[in-house]
Amino acid sequence: MRVLLIYSEPDTSPYYLQSPMECLHLAAAIENQHEVQIYDQNVDEQCLDTVISEFAPDVIGVLFAMRCLAASYRIAHQFKHKGYILIAAGKYPTSKPKECIETGFDIVFRGNVEDTLSDFLDNLSLKYPFVNPKRVQSSGYFFKDSNGDYIDTGIANSLEANSYALARHLIPQKYHRHYSHGFLIGSKGCLFNCVFCTSSGTGYKAREPKAVVDELEYIVKVEGHKAIHFGDDIFTYDPDWVIALCREIMARQLICNWSVNSRSDVPSKHWLMFDWMYQAGCKIVAFGIESADQKTLKNSRKGLKINKIMPVISRVKEAKIGIRCNLMIGLPGATYQDHLSSIDLMEAIQPSQIVASLCIPYPGSKMGNNPEQFGIRFKIQNWETLLEKDYCDPNQLGQIVEYKNINTEEIIQFAETLVQRLEPYGYISISQDNERSECPEKIIKTFLDKPKLPMVRNESGRRDYYRRALEPDWIL
Repeated sequence: MRVLLIYSEPDTSPYYLQSPMECLHLAAAIENQHEVQIYDQNVDEQCLDTVISEFAPDVIGVLFAMRCLAASYRIAHQFKHKGYILIAAGKYPTSKPKECIETGFDIVFRGNVEDTLSDFLDNLSLKYPFVNPKRVQSSGYFFKDSNGDYIDTGIANSLEANSYALARHLIPQKYHRHYSHGFLIGSKGCLFNCVFCTSSGTGYKAREPKAVVDELEYIVKVEGHKAIHFGDDIFTYDPDWVIALCREIMARQLICNWSVNSRSDVPSKHWLMFDWMYQAGCKIVAFGIESADQKTLKNSRKGLKINKIMPVISRVKEAKIGIRCNLMIGLPGATYQDHLSSIDLMEAIQPSQIVASLCIPYPGSKMGNNPEQFGIRFKIQNWETLLEKDYCDPNQLGQIVEYKNINTEEIIQFAETLVQRLEPYGYISISQDNERSECPEKIIKTFLDKPKLPMVRNESGRRDYYRRALEPDWIL
């Protein structure tokens, strides 16, 4: 099979661009048996129809999350009934497979199908209904049979998908000047149970440190990135693994800046790993604090005690690593006054970066399965795309969604108050950093800030508004 994997563009412009990890995972699983090409709709100068005409794929796979619905569904509409097998994959299709089929896709991949994908493609027919009805299918596939009935083999949850060496060589070199930083994943899954997260309760498995650093070295020396983000949900979960990773980076004398995500309740017996992280090049640790109100954290099943936060953050600062604090607006049961306690905490911590996001019940999360149970009511049916557009027009928020314990005016007031309260300490909003020529020591991003990378096409393809060379060596 000739397979084109498409990483579709979001409905609103992102703050940064990074390599299409899910495409790289799938490509690595099948490239030895099938001819694969990757098209990143965010950065490729060619129009998609030109790429399809030249490559002539049998299968077009579109990988997307909720924020990419409009572009992904346009692809399904444009190429339906034109001789291609259309496949949807990614977090959104995993949770909404029937919707994807009704929109125009032929098959949906649910979860991590890497282990069985090559065999699945080998047994596809190029004629509808494409899938052999007599063949027993592995988990992770959703499609219609010849009678028009839905066949659902469930969600493939194998953590082994993280063991593949990603097919980074399939990313055209011209793409890398567009990506704001390198991106990789060293460990997969999460053992905690936050109600707002699509990764909660999925288990945990780390790759071999040598394999991770092999990939890191490729990103630095071949792709040319000096700033890299580890996308692991809980990078610091296994301190021995972290230290082994740092030792390997230092042994190879790799020079790069990198950032990670972490819980903020790391036990004191493991704090030595932060010193290793600093020595190996770590510049930012992003802590998912979400709220400074203990009741709110309990309602969100965060499993975090407020009194655990400050000691850990102080120790990371002592290790000379920058701090990023992620806050969430509209968590279950949180009133406006509860939210203000988060601003008090930010004043006490004074991290390098503060990011305040709306609580969005993403499909696939516990909250997404039943939003009203968590105090979130949608006023319109197609909220998925529109809610992401509150970055463009926050005044739309009240027309889209209602939070039980905090109203729209209070949500906007909180975001504004956060910026106002922190300004005396030297913080600026990312919207004020128009040139992005230097790394501000203290910066805030909220859902009120507009995206920085406009995406406009003309007849010849994408206009290049973004160059990685213009970015400093830091990661937001």
